[in-house]
Amino acid sequence: YIKSDIAKLTKAREAMAVLNLGATAIGTGINCHPDYKNVVEKKLKEITGVNFTPAEDLIAATQDTADFVYVSGCLKTAAVRLSKIANDLRLMNSGPRCGLGEITLPAMQPGSSIMPGKVNPVICEVVGEACYEVIGNDVTIMLCSERGEFELNAFEPGI
Repeated sequence: YIKSDIAKLTKAREAMAVLNLGATAIGTGINCHPDYKNVVEKKLKEITGVNFTPAEDLIAATQDTADFVYVSGCLKTAAVRLSKIANDLRLMNSGPRCGLGEITLPAMQPGSSIMPGKVNPVICEVVGEACYEVIGNDVTIMLCSERGEFELNAFEPGI
């Protein structure tokens, strides 16, 4: 699963290299200096090493945030799968007396004073928590994208 998710995220990264620079408020580019896009694109490439390209249709790029939703969906899918793996490891580690006890995870912090030998699966738990954050962010991104009205998506800052 992880290799598949990495491949999807690598592909999704391409969508983030398309720039909506110089479009101004609704994509017409009115009052934007003609060299602005080229200068900023070149500087961004210099700083990041990413080959950015300008959006073909600035009006469409200004109002449509589907690429953000797509990338976020790929991240969410990876988070769901990673959370499942972490939870499976947590369950396989359960024990020592009454649990599955199929594996033994290393102790990362002291266990319980009332349950000798108990090892809290803190790494699995924190991975799950981080995944929940990614999943929650996906919902926020989806709603902000949907809430954009007409030519201007005023909710894009939430993305």
